[in-house]
Amino acid sequence: MILARLRRLLSSEQDSAIKQSEVDARLACAALLLEVSRSDGSHGPEEKAAIWHLLERGFSLSERELRTLFDQALEVSEEASDLFAFTSVAKKNLNQDQKVALVRGLWQVAYADGTLDPEEEGVIRKVSELLYVSHGDYIQAKLAAQPSQ
Repeated sequence: MILARLRRLLSSEQDSAIKQSEVDARLACAALLLEVSRSDGSHGPEEKAAIWHLLERGFSLSERELRTLFDQALEVSEEASDLFAFTSVAKKNLNQDQKVALVRGLWQVAYADGTLDPEEEGVIRKVSELLYVSHGDYIQAKLAAQPSQ
C-alpha cells in the first residue's frame, strides 16, 4: 500500500530525464531521514536543517525540487506503518557505499539536536539491518557522525 502511494506521488515528477528508480531512492532516503527525526517524538529545527542539508548535498537538487522531495517524504513517512517500504526501495537502488552513507546521514540527523535518544538509535539499527549494512560499517558511520567534543 505504501509503495503504491510512493509511486503515485512520484508519477507527478516533472524531470523525465531522471530514472524512476533514482526518484524512488531519493524519496525512500528522505523518508528514512524523517523517520529518525520523528522517532523520539520531536521534529526540531536542527533535525530538519540536517535533513535538508543531507538531501541538498546528496542529490544536488534545486530548492524547489528539495522542497517537493521533503514534502512528499513527510507525507509518506506520516502514513507509513513500518520502515520496510522505504528500506526495500533503498536496498534495491543503492550500492553498498550509498547504503553506508545513508546510515551515516541517519546518525547525523539523530545527533543534530545534541541528544541521541534510544528511539533514534533503534530506528537506525533497524534500517541498517534491513539494508544489510555490516555491524562494522554501522559503528564506523556512527563514529563519523558524532559531533566533535
